[in-house]
Amino acid sequence: MPDDAVTEPEPIELPDWDTGPRGWPMAAASLRATVDDPTARRATRLADLQSQVRCLIQRARHEKLRVLLGALNRIDQEIDREHAQGSADLSRLNRLIRYFDRLVQHLQKTRDDTPEAIALYTGSTELPELLEDSLRRSGFGAHPIHLENPDPALLEHTGLLIYLARDTADHEREFTQLAELKKRMSACAQSLMISQRDDFAIRAAAVRAGIDHVITYPIDSARLNTLLTGARAYECDDEQITVLLVDDMATAGMYWRKQFARANVRLLFETRPQAAFDTAIAEQPDVILLDLYMPEMDGVDLARIFREHPQLSDVPILFMSTEERDQHRLEAKLKGGDDFLNKSIAGDDLIRMVRYRAQRYRQARAERRTDSLTGLLNHRAITSLVDSELDRAIRQEQPLSVVMIDIDKFKHINDTHGHPSGDRVIRRLSTLLNTRLRKYDGVGRYGGEEFMVVLPATEIDAAVELIDRLREQFAEIAVTTEAGDTIHCQFSAGVAGYPEHITPQEIISAADGALYSAKQAGRNQVKARHYED
Repeated sequence: MPDDAVTEPEPIELPDWDTGPRGWPMAAASLRATVDDPTARRATRLADLQSQVRCLIQRARHEKLRVLLGALNRIDQEIDREHAQGSADLSRLNRLIRYFDRLVQHLQKTRDDTPEAIALYTGSTELPELLEDSLRRSGFGAHPIHLENPDPALLEHTGLLIYLARDTADHEREFTQLAELKKRMSACAQSLMISQRDDFAIRAAAVRAGIDHVITYPIDSARLNTLLTGARAYECDDEQITVLLVDDMATAGMYWRKQFARANVRLLFETRPQAAFDTAIAEQPDVILLDLYMPEMDGVDLARIFREHPQLSDVPILFMSTEERDQHRLEAKLKGGDDFLNKSIAGDDLIRMVRYRAQRYRQARAERRTDSLTGLLNHRAITSLVDSELDRAIRQEQPLSVVMIDIDKFKHINDTHGHPSGDRVIRRLSTLLNTRLRKYDGVGRYGGEEFMVVLPATEIDAAVELIDRLREQFAEIAVTTEAGDTIHCQFSAGVAGYPEHITPQEIISAADGALYSAKQAGRNQVKARHYED
């Protein structure tokens, strides 16, 4: 039989790795190995490849993995084309398999089991509704604990301790117990107090007890969610931070690179002002360390340039110098610096300082990007995410879907049940979106009762199916109004994305148009806007 002869693939059974989510990476590796096998004839490789692909198509259909199914169907069609036309190489087929491999990697990230973090709460038998929603969104399982007789097993694995302060509680006694409790917990665990009171006395008592954060009523949802997200990711000093050091002495970079490397601090080092500016814009460091005296431009002038750029205006800037004169130090801080450190500072002390500054900066930045009612990304942050994810989709040759969601008849809800009840409906939907979507999906409050969802590596048809399931789930959620009544709400949604649309403005406009179509068609449904529409 000639090498290029078309052979009908025989049905084959996939090996044992075909079961469970871990099988998909092995399946992708098998496809790559088959197409790259130099020992097999071209026709044999194609036949073997098609047999595997068609088995995987059945599996993807069974598991309802629409994105993988679409990629596999394209591979199957390309194999048919190769059988019929016999191109000089299999480069297009290789590209499709690499694309499938990237989709599998995304799938694997979402399927990796992440143990539920434990949040212990004490001081009350009930959690406030908003706190319960926020804990669920941040991946915490809430467990009550008694200060007098805490469960040692829970303490060992706790990432967060919450104290719900009561007006009538014996705070002094309870704060003493909290301080003892914290000593028995991991040094990485965070603590949070939520109090009806907001005065110096209770805040001072919280500080003496070692409580890390204090929130008072009415609860600021944006700050709460920022703190919970930070507590969820907090693992002592393991989280990497990025520091830009600008110094005209190359030896300074060599010395501090060694010091920072042991503390998981990524050091960017520049000796020239222009290069430092370009690096700061490109890398967005958490902290900037500036030598005060440099030959081309002193640190004060460079700090002023950093401060004038919108992407760098809030980044902590720490001057480093042997300058001892108080007046010169004061002038330097007044012109853009946040602090002044002596170059002789011990390595451990500088590491502690930059970590502290980086943590405060990240927290403040997160709060600026967060909607105060829902804790989701705000309008500016979610629209910026569309821009960045579109760039990624184009570079990686992956689809991207953007969804616009609007709660149906929301004005009627506000008018009938009051604005606090309307806020509850908004928070219920935000919780649903944030807990049902993947970790790397973007969810934001676009404005009012309108939400935006950004779904990387997701084709429009798959996005429609996903959002439609969420629409059905939202309709089943019972929301209790301020008056104690129970109501059920619905939403409409529009979907558009790349490659059907190629600019952020086009995608958002198309999704908004699809949402309008869903509203016009009777509400409580999901519509898609394709290019030809």
